[in-house]
Amino acid sequence: MDLHQLRHFVALAEHANFTRAAEASCITQSAFSRSIQTLEQDLGCRLVERSKRGISLTTQGLALQARARKLLAGASSLRAEISALEMTARPALRFGAGPLPAARLVPDAVADFLDRHGDTRIELRVEMPDVLKQFLNTGEIEFMVADLRHIEASKGYVTRPLRTRRFQLFCRQQHPLLSGGTPAFRALANYPLACTTLPTELRILLGERAGRRTLPVSMECRDTDILLRIVARSNTIGIVTEDVVAHTLAQGGFQTLQFTDTPQALLDGGTCFGISYCADRQLSSAAQRLLESICLFDELSQPYRAAPLGDYCLAV
Repeated sequence: MDLHQLRHFVALAEHANFTRAAEASCITQSAFSRSIQTLEQDLGCRLVERSKRGISLTTQGLALQARARKLLAGASSLRAEISALEMTARPALRFGAGPLPAARLVPDAVADFLDRHGDTRIELRVEMPDVLKQFLNTGEIEFMVADLRHIEASKGYVTRPLRTRRFQLFCRQQHPLLSGGTPAFRALANYPLACTTLPTELRILLGERAGRRTLPVSMECRDTDILLRIVARSNTIGIVTEDVVAHTLAQGGFQTLQFTDTPQALLDGGTCFGISYCADRQLSSAAQRLLESICLFDELSQPYRAAPLGDYCLAV
């Protein structure tokens, strides 16, 4: 008697039909019938009564059904416990990333890290920066990579600035804006806009230049892949960081937008990426190695403007 036979018997008891039980067990009916017959032989008794109306469980079959369910549930629980022990034995690295760095920088760095440290278990949370800061305070994550301009600066955090990334506008290659020469910036008012996370000050400045009190963003989405799909299938204008645009253009189907009167705010504005962790907590060796990968890929990216190097403590 083995667990496979018990699973087949429980399936037969549930479906009361050899054909349906075999289908549910994903084996042929002949193999299923042999499994039940072997189980009956091993136990030395009949478990089911066969008739024209179907099958019914014998007294021994009813008793086995109750015990078999408990045995299968116990086996499943045991398997889960053993797997959990194996996962617990592996070092766990928990950190968070904002939607913007999670689009390109963090995946590239994590991929490089796992190639060299595949025995490390990583738990990544992608949330808005203020939510990540709460996780940081409670110790649920070791560090965060985010646009730090979106959170209130306070004492007790060590912050490592990363390169600034400029925001760029892009559209699908067949977009109407590309058919009549270089457009004026006010032409944006005629089309829906979609972005990931846009600084408030940049949103207002761009809106004023487009002839609106505020930038008419039709959709904000943390998932860059969803945003790209929407831009590819509509006349929506996308606004993302330049490293995401560069990767997108390489895949084809999109084009960056140039204007006759590009606002200086768009040329000067950008992200304020940084790595932040609590000053009174020691980073694990795995976290330190991942930070090295993040900084490496940050340096390899095409920067718009380099941020000052080195760590510093926010003392505001």
